[in-house]
Amino acid sequence: MNKNIIIKSFAALTILTSLGIGSSLSDQYHSVAKAEKNVIEIHDATVSPYNGVVSFSHGTGFVVGKNTVVTNKHVVSGQGKDAVKRIGAHPTGYSSNGGHYDILKITPYPGKEDLAIVHIREKSEEGWNFNEKTQALKLADHASVNERISIMGYPKPDKHGYNLLQSFGKVLSIEGTGMIIDAYPEPGNSGSAIINENGEAVGVFYAGDIKDSPERKGYGVYFTPEIKKFIQENIQK
Repeated sequence: MNKNIIIKSFAALTILTSLGIGSSLSDQYHSVAKAEKNVIEIHDATVSPYNGVVSFSHGTGFVVGKNTVVTNKHVVSGQGKDAVKRIGAHPTGYSSNGGHYDILKITPYPGKEDLAIVHIREKSEEGWNFNEKTQALKLADHASVNERISIMGYPKPDKHGYNLLQSFGKVLSIEGTGMIIDAYPEPGNSGSAIINENGEAVGVFYAGDIKDSPERKGYGVYFTPEIKKFIQENIQK
């Protein structure tokens, strides 16, 4: 891709500060947006891959191992009273979830990429076990241009009430650690897993175009071997 096009595309971004698998899951969801946006609401988040998704106060993350979550740096960048202190395990609304868990440690990726690892307390305030209530997403070997993907997360919780939404699309481009997708994003999708049709994570979503339209593009950190190594090395033992 022409570098000037990439630069112009990223200049049009707005950081989304917060947070598919096929027809066989059709009984678990219904459409919640215009058909051309291809967004659905998930009603049963206790099954894979949805039980690997977690909510932050204004963002999303996903489980990659024992007590370990991937999200964006900007989702967990608050300090003092603005610091993000806990997560919710795969809520489907305000009252249905797999527990609330305290954040113990945040490890930002050392490069420029908007990715961070979060370790959480294993026991929830409800007395539940995080690793029993969630299931880690596998990391894909690779992704390809035009491959079908989706993003799962908690956009606009004030509007959608912490209901889990899944937006479908395809990979438009991959260059280095950057990827562009056409799955429709909203504010709050930051930190969402970008998953393939096997439910494996190929990247983490971090921003979308400023203009809100069905053609709105999304931008993610592509999981290169180096980034996957960083994730694996920071999974709690």
